Amino acid sequence: MRRNVSTTVRVKLNSLTNRKAYLLGREYEAFQREVHGGDADLYSATKQQASKVRRQKDPNEDTEQPVVLRNDVLDVTHDEDTVLSSWWVKVPVYDPEQGQGNSIWCPAHVPRKDEQLVREGDIRDSELVRRDGDWYVHLVIKRSVTVQDEYEDVLAIDMGARWVATCAFLSDRKTTFYGEEVRRIREHYKQLRKSIGKAKPRQGQQVVERIGGAEARKVDDRLHKIARQIVEDAEERNAVIVVGDLGGIRKDNDKGRYVNDKTHKMPFARLLNYLEYKAHDAGIDVQLVEEYDTSKTCNRCACEGVRETQGRFECPECGLDDNADKNGALNIGKRALGKFSKPLSEAGAVLAQPETQVIVHRDDEPANLRLTVDSTPSGGTPRL
Repeated sequence: MRRNVSTTVRVKLNSLTNRKAYLLGREYEAFQREVHGGDADLYSATKQQASKVRRQKDPNEDTEQPVVLRNDVLDVTHDEDTVLSSWWVKVPVYDPEQGQGNSIWCPAHVPRKDEQLVREGDIRDSELVRRDGDWYVHLVIKRSVTVQDEYEDVLAIDMGARWVATCAFLSDRKTTFYGEEVRRIREHYKQLRKSIGKAKPRQGQQVVERIGGAEARKVDDRLHKIARQIVEDAEERNAVIVVGDLGGIRKDNDKGRYVNDKTHKMPFARLLNYLEYKAHDAGIDVQLVEEYDTSKTCNRCACEGVRETQGRFECPECGLDDNADKNGALNIGKRALGKFSKPLSEAGAVLAQPETQVIVHRDDEPANLRLTVDSTPSGGTPRL
């Protein structure tokens, strides 16, 4: 089955002149004013994108939004003969000296593994991002891939504050938790930044920027390893991958300072990007599933449960007592199968996409739940 998919490539802009850095910073700040209801001088195409972000997202005042760069005014070129860099990105900006829109060519670093994709792919609307004092352009590249259309299992993934990814197979509920090392790295550098800021308030900022780069590289390396392992597990069982859609998780979702801090800093989008890229290269499909209510619904009987602690889920109806993230992952998997309203007791089910068929065979069920295993409703595999 052929599918058109989008992959995000993270390109770092480097060796910027003071003028180029100023124009990027000015465009970024002007975009923030525009998306929060103000009026600012922006490159005309970018101003249109800011209005679209304001209408569609209605972002909170205290949030920063990446600058959306329209693909018809963005350009990426490769030239081995230039000394400063072999990759260059043309970024549209408003030039206050000229009083109109202009464009600047910025030297860039494209990860070696992504060079062919950037050369051959179709670049769509991308984003200008500022992180720890550095500038990045997240290139959204459209490409065509071949993925399987039949699977024997479902690997469901719940992303959360405690674990960056909780992965559960529907066939036997085997669950793997990922993210402990990511949290450890984050916490280590968080404490390091605090200690440096207190000890050297004047020189500390430069040191903080350097260790921010080290933190990003270590987290990035771990995310690649997590994505690779998840895809290998899915390949081994011929499983389609379904992921809870976290769109809007940071909006109107106040769960206290501690949980908010963990949630807002977990690199969900980056992990999903790596996961999709590696899965598609392996011929495995990745589907996003609406996550709403999956964390507080019992995966066994579909009743509303109780979470006395962040990591524990209890159901007052059927007595299920299990890890909360595992429960959420199983609900995500069942929702993808169109079986969220009742426990999965049938041998066959289909992912909610006509051309993709998933046949799931149940190996076991909890002893206190009566289910008919290996039976198919209505004498055949249902098609949605």
